[in-house]
Amino acid sequence: MSTRDKYDDHVPLPGAADQLAWQAFTHDNDLGSFEWLYRHFIHTLLDYSYKICLEKALAEDAVQNVFTYLLLHRQQLPLPQSVKFYLLRCVRNELLKLLRKQQREQLFETVLQLEPATTQPPALDAFLQKEQLAALQQYINRLPARQKEVIYLRFFHGLSYAEIAVMMEIDQRSAYKTVYKALETLRQIVPGPALAWLYLLLRTSFH
Repeated sequence: MSTRDKYDDHVPLPGAADQLAWQAFTHDNDLGSFEWLYRHFIHTLLDYSYKICLEKALAEDAVQNVFTYLLLHRQQLPLPQSVKFYLLRCVRNELLKLLRKQQREQLFETVLQLEPATTQPPALDAFLQKEQLAALQQYINRLPARQKEVIYLRFFHGLSYAEIAVMMEIDQRSAYKTVYKALETLRQIVPGPALAWLYLLLRTSFH
């Protein structure tokens, strides 16, 4: 049975396949599981990295550096509760490190451009059609970069407030406040027909 089949055939809970692959990679030195993790997360990580810096080469360097580190230090890696969160955080930290080397850390605070989603965000898939989501993203892109990042992590990747706080190196209360400020700003700029979509965001934001 191939590594892909081994994890695709039984996924009893969200993230269970990720955990199985991670354990096999880090504990059993299974490089096939590393390949599975790479294929499973590469597009998500590249998308997130690019949205932060808007530079393809830099985004790719950050993600590839993370996977190289994982491969070289696989026996020392922790077992995270969420593999996706762990990898997103690694990419964010690596990208920030690269920007600091280039003395361009301020770029982190000025960009993060959301593009029309190719897949439906987990926190919104029960409420919005892709066309509605694309329209709402146009208004999200008018927010300050930090507010956009919190919205992106919360609603487009389904991270918890605790995970967002760790990733962005802020306390959980600040994560709540940042989302609240973003939604209040959106409430003022989103036109009437889209207010219903914003209401759905409000319903899901603090659960």
